[in-house]
Amino acid sequence: MGSYTVDEHYISRFIIKNFADEHGKVRVINKSKQPIKPYSSLPKKLFFSYNLYETRNSDGTFFDRNAIEKSFANFEGRLSAELPKIIKRADENKKLNRYQIKCLAELVAFQLVRLPFIRKLFFEANDNIADQTERALQTNAMYRIVIDSPESAFSYLENNEFPLSEDAKKDIRGTKANTTIYDFINNECNVYLIKTETDAFCIGDFPVLIDAFTNVKYLFPVSPRFAIVCALTEPDDMEEYDTIRYIKADTVSFINQKMMEKAERFIAFCHSDESYMLGEFQKTLKGAV
Repeated sequence: MGSYTVDEHYISRFIIKNFADEHGKVRVINKSKQPIKPYSSLPKKLFFSYNLYETRNSDGTFFDRNAIEKSFANFEGRLSAELPKIIKRADENKKLNRYQIKCLAELVAFQLVRLPFIRKLFFEANDNIADQTERALQTNAMYRIVIDSPESAFSYLENNEFPLSEDAKKDIRGTKANTTIYDFINNECNVYLIKTETDAFCIGDFPVLIDAFTNVKYLFPVSPRFAIVCALTEPDDMEEYDTIRYIKADTVSFINQKMMEKAERFIAFCHSDESYMLGEFQKTLKGAV
């Protein structure tokens, strides 16, 4: 019996580590526990679910266990190497190049498709299937199409005696489902970094804000001082290729409170920002957003 990854993270650990202190730990608020008392945690102990990306066969065994985790590892290896370079360049107020912007777009798309709600979304999309076994199989197959590849989904269905016709496979391959989100961001959005002037960002267990601002489709904090923005239009007062933009304290506060509001349970931040974050959390409880 091989060794398998069981704690499968839905936020990359290389992102969480950006919020860690010199001891490698982040401070955390658990919204579900009262009174609110921040505590320290290692990044590997946060933002994961057991067997999140695994699919089971109809007999209860795992299908191609950890295949998605392995494909994630390959993708994360490249992005985890690029993000520090991008942040360093942005910190030096140097314009990002096209490849770096492409990496930011990929990072947002990657983060969106790995969130746990995707599985729930696909299950609900198959509510017209009466047979529960078939519904579960179709749901798992859809999930594998987006997270991994169409071929992985076909193999999964065939392994469970539910093969698709060649015409059906051709149609699914044609949709490019596994790149739809990235294609939207890359083709329809203006991607850039925002940088805080003073206060810091936090990150919650639903780390990408969706439609939080007018014309901003996605916003994803990737460090205490930087967040990725995917905007649908270019503001009139911005240069077309301005890749790094400063935001003021009131905007940072709005983003943090939205992040805290959307989080289901956990919010992480740097130890040095604890007093500020507790204040932001109190504003969130009072409905200041």
